[in-house]
Parts: sequence; C-alpha cells; structure tokens
Amino acid sequence: MDSQKTTFCNEISLMMFGFGDSHKPNPETVRLVESIVLKQLRMIVQEALKYSDGKNLKGKELVFLMRHNKHKMRRFFQYLKNKQLKQQLQSLNSGVIEIDRDPIPKNELMKFIEYIDETGEFTDLSEVDEVKQSRMLRADRISQALDEKRYLEFCKARATSFCSRDITARNSEKLRQWIDPKKEINFSTNAMVVLSYLGYQTVAEITDYALLVRMEGKCGSDPLNHLYGNYYTSTMFNGDYRIGASGNNPDYSRVYSGQPPISVNEIKEVMRRIHCPQAGKLNFGGKLPDTHYLFAL
Repeated sequence: MDSQKTTFCNEISLMMFGFGDSHKPNPETVRLVESIVLKQLRMIVQEALKYSDGKNLKGKELVFLMRHNKHKMRRFFQYLKNKQLKQQLQSLNSGVIEIDRDPIPKNELMKFIEYIDETGEFTDLSEVDEVKQSRMLRADRISQALDEKRYLEFCKARATSFCSRDITARNSEKLRQWIDPKKEINFSTNAMVVLSYLGYQTVAEITDYALLVRMEGKCGSDPLNHLYGNYYTSTMFNGDYRIGASGNNPDYSRVYSGQPPISVNEIKEVMRRIHCPQAGKLNFGGKLPDTHYLFAL
C-alpha cells in the first residue's frame, strides 16, 4: 500500500458529520483535520515509545499516557466495557448456551487500567460524563431535523471510526500504514485498538471546539450570551432553537439545513487557542509540555 495514497478523509468527513458538522463537510477542512489527527497520533506514539523498548508498542503504553485525565480514562474504560458487552451478546446470539461456561474475561487493557487505578477514579463510572452527554444531546437535536434517508446517513456517520466496528487485519494495516509508513514500529493488536480510539476522540474534540468557536463568534459583545446551554447544542440551535426556548414545535430542519460546513479558519482558530492559551493558565511560568495540546489525552 502506497503511503501517499493512505488517507482517512472519507472516514473523517463522516465522523465530522456525525459529531455535528454539515452533511457535506468542507473537503479542505477535512484534509486539515486529517493532518492534525495524523500529527497528534504520531506524537502520541513517540511519547508512548518512551515507556517501551523503543520499537515494540503495546496498548498499555498508550493507555498510560491518559493517566493524567481521569475523565478521558473513564470514557475509554467505558468504551472497553461496551466492547466486552458486545462480545457477550454475540455469544448469546450464537444460539449455543453452556451452563458451566465462564464469563468472558476482562480485556487486558481493562486489567491494566484497574492496576494503575490507585484511587478508583479511573473505573468509577457513576459520575455523569458531561462531554459525552453533550455530544449525544447534539446528535439527538440533529436527528430531529432529518428525513428518513438523511437520518440513515447520519446513523452511518455516527458508526464510522478509524477501525470500522472492530479491528481487523485489513483496517488495522491501513491505520498502521497511515501512522508508520516506513514500518519502523511493531504495533500490537491492542495498540491499534487504542490508537483507533484516540484518533476518533481527536476528531470529536476538534469538531466540538470548532463549533464552540463559531458559537462564540455569534455571541457578539454580550459576555453572558453563551450561558443558555449553547455548548450542548452547538451553534446550530442558537436563538429560538436553544434548549428551553419558547415554542412547542421548533423547526429543527430549517436550523440544520442552514448550517454551513466548518471552515478551515475555524479549525485554525481552534489550534491557535490550543497552542497559545489565554493568560491565567496555571503553568507557574514553566514551559508547557509538547503534549499539552494533544486532544485525546
């Protein structure tokens, strides 16, 4: 596979649509997001290799990088639990029931997270994940604006990721070729699972932030204009269409169809803010680490 032809533009375009962008994202914006995701994944790999022998990369090293953010670690742990539940359901649907059959053992990555979870906060799923909840609410609002055909397309976009539904030899090789075209690193299967997940979360956060940038641009000079729940519905549902607005039957279709695709400049503004944080960030005068802007971590 030629590295020059390895691209995830189609998948990223669908992912951005699934996260709240226009039905047809701007191709230039998609290419920019792809370059950002690729750069961040490669930097994550290099950071993780510091905890390995420098050539063989396992999933544990990648998971270890998330240890500073309990919310993202919890989200990943929930992701692993959902994968395990899916395996159990597939086993039940096979039609073969074994009375003495042992339950499916925990994933190796789940065991590792529990091992490094000294305080129990990584595996505590009782707290509401506000970021995930906001994305689900946004998706619900979008789905109300769609006809049946467009809704099916939206569902397909929501199910798109860097590894389809499961890691297979084919899509794993494409992702590996994209990240490491020179084949200098040996990736384990678990490493590819984690990288696929981190790439997906990177696209999600870039889209989230781009919609927030747009929202702020429409707030004008009113510093309190963003306090009406716009974060949960992005810029598509400002004004009469935001949560709690008057009206029993808001025209979500008109709001959705009127949203332009996320622009290149909006993505550039996101990256500018990430690389140049505003005054007041508590870094105590020290230099920010190179990984401070890695969205997935």
